[in-house]
This record gives sequence, C-alpha cells and structure tokens, in this order.
Amino acid sequence: MKSHYRITELGRRFGLSRSTLLYYDHIGLLHPSERSPAGYRLYTSADLATLERICFFRDAGLSLTEIAHVMASEDTGSPALERRLREISCEIAALKSQQRLIAGTLKTVTAKADIPGLDKDLWLSLQKACGLDEAALKHWHTEFERRAPAAHHNFLLNLGLCEKEALQVRMLTKSVEDNNMSMEYFYELFNDLPRQGPGCREATLRALASLNELPKRPNVLDIGCGCGMQTRILAEELKTKILAIDNHRPVLDRLNEAATRQGLEIETRELSMIDMPFEKESFDLLWAEGSIFIIGLQRGLKDFSAFLKHSGYLAFTELCWLASEPPAEAKAFFDKVYPDIATVDSVCRMAGDCGYRVIENFNLPVSAWWDDYYSPMLERIKELKITNAGVAEAEAVYRECETEIEMFWRHSNSYGYTFFVLQKI
Repeated sequence: MKSHYRITELGRRFGLSRSTLLYYDHIGLLHPSERSPAGYRLYTSADLATLERICFFRDAGLSLTEIAHVMASEDTGSPALERRLREISCEIAALKSQQRLIAGTLKTVTAKADIPGLDKDLWLSLQKACGLDEAALKHWHTEFERRAPAAHHNFLLNLGLCEKEALQVRMLTKSVEDNNMSMEYFYELFNDLPRQGPGCREATLRALASLNELPKRPNVLDIGCGCGMQTRILAEELKTKILAIDNHRPVLDRLNEAATRQGLEIETRELSMIDMPFEKESFDLLWAEGSIFIIGLQRGLKDFSAFLKHSGYLAFTELCWLASEPPAEAKAFFDKVYPDIATVDSVCRMAGDCGYRVIENFNLPVSAWWDDYYSPMLERIKELKITNAGVAEAEAVYRECETEIEMFWRHSNSYGYTFFVLQKI
C-alpha cells in the first residue's frame, strides 16, 4: 500500500472530485497530514482510513455536520447510525403504504385522464386521508419527476393546475398546496434579473451566424423568451418582426418596455409552449434559449418541428454533460433536479431521430452563467434576505438557488449549456 496520496489519487480511489476534497478540508472534515516540498497536499494511510469512514457515514445518510460530530467524538458513530436506521425503517413502512395508494390512483388517472371531479383539492384530501404528510408528498413528487418528468407534468395539468403551478411543483419540488406562496418568492427573485437563465450576446450572435438559408424577412418565434435579452438581439440582427411568447406576464412587460425604447419590432404574447395556437409550418426560425427543458427535450424537438417550414431552423440551448464521467456529487445533484440531462452526442442523435440535421453545436462560456445570471442573482438574494428575513418559504428558495450556484462553481468543467442549431429535413 502506498504511504502517501496526492489529492487527485485519493479522489479517484473514492470516486470524489478534487473540489469535494478541498471542501472537506475547508470545513475541517479531512485535512491532509502532510505537504510536499512544492506545497502540494499529501494524504497518508491514516487520512485514507478517515476518508473511508466519512464515505461510510455519508452512504448511511448522515449529513456532513453529523459526520463531523461523530469523527470528533471517541465512539464509532453507532448511536447516530442506529438512529438513522430506525428512521429509515419508519420511512420504508410509510412509503410502502403510500406506494399502494398512489399506484392504484395512478392506474386510474393514466387510464382516463379526464375524470370528472378529480382535481387538486380532491387529490390532496385523498393523500392526507391516507397519511401522506408534507414531507411524504414532496418525496412523491420528487420521485415522479425523477422517473417520468413528462408524465408528471401532464398529471399535474390533469389535476387542474395551470402551467405555472405545474412547473413550480416540478422545479421547486414543493407540495401542490403551497405553490402560490413559493412562487411568489421565486418570481420576486427572478423577475428583475437580466436573464432568467444562462446566456450571452456572443453565443446568440454565433448561433445566428450559422443560419445561411433564411429569407430576407423571416418569420421568427422566440419560445419561452423571458425578459427577452436574446429576443432584442434577434430583432436587431434580422431586421424583422419577432413574435415572443412566455407564460409569465411581468417578464413580457419588461420586454415590451425595452423594445419600445430601442424601437424594435417585437410582438409579445402570454402563451404556453405546451399548446401553441399557430398554423403548422408557419415559421422559418424557432428560438428557445434555456426554455426547451420545460416541455422536455424530446417532446420539444417533435412538437416544435410541426411549426417549422421545410428547411426551417430550430436554435436552442440545453443543459448537457461535458464530461464522460461526471463527478458523483454533480450526478447526484442532477438526478434530483434534472434527471434528463444528457451528453452533447446524445442530443445530436435525438435531433437526427426527430428529423433534423445538426448545423452547429457549441458550449456556452462560463461567463454566460455568471455575468447576467448568477452574479446578479446573488446580489438580488442578498437584498431579499433582508427584506424577507425569517420567511421560511423565501429562505427555502434562496437556499436552493445558492446550492445550484455552488454546484456550478465546483463542477462547471463537467456540465454546462450547449447551443444547438438544427435544420428541419
């Protein structure tokens, strides 16, 4: 056995990223015992044994705070492990009961979606009557979203939720009954950001430059436009009217104001991408920066194609794995928040299967995440934490956003947004 390990060697041995080990060092959970003459961290066999215990406790479900307490004490951690095992036993018993109830309900719902009287209130009362508390309900929605996001979305719509409510349940993984309160703070944070997702002017212009066969004044639809930073670039560059749709009126109002100030020809409509009321084959170009995930990539590729003219273009950005073997921490994170994340090659194959030719694809720079999105978001969170101090729902939204930002800071080399430019065959 080796006597010393470099940080990359130790990480490879345990399937952990370098940034994770640096984080463990930062919080005092695992310090390297030695340093090389050049100042590099060196871990000893004793450090390796310590990390084995840390990984064991994490697999058992303990938090890092609990692990730190166990590691600092003289015992083996058995009291904490026994407590966690008892909790798991209770959770398993409750979940088995819930599984039988929900499986039977889902069979009925999926067999006939339009069931008279089946709505949000009845669904909630049934779950409560059968012992589904807030935590169990959140877990149920999390699992449904992880296993079948498109089916989950349709199920929520069939309960009578509007699209905004359905998306909130999916994106924030809250229960159906508290979505109005949660969405209030979600929108309060996102409404005034320069962008509602990663992007930059340079990427939009590069994608536009790859469109070689557009007519002089193309018919263009921007789907899920948000406050429309990219919409204004399209109007400036293409010298044509841009139709922009989004399901949230406040961001459309911002876009209208900006378009008026700049003298741009942009028409906005408050519409859902789920059921767009446009004529088939009526657009030369569909644009969807950071929005196609809402409908689901595969469904989006298929549904959007119907609105494109022959040889029309679809340009969109999609979250993709950029590493062949993503870090375990990043993979676990996206298994919960966006299980549909795929590799760039997989998206290209999917596009081909849906009747498109890939014109170009390129990864957005890291600056596209920070300049107009994460950095303004952090500043906005700082302000809102003062305004909404002590409001649990607001603080939950801020924590989720900060967790996402921290994940990108640590693993931006393993995932990111990729711009795809496709042409309908």
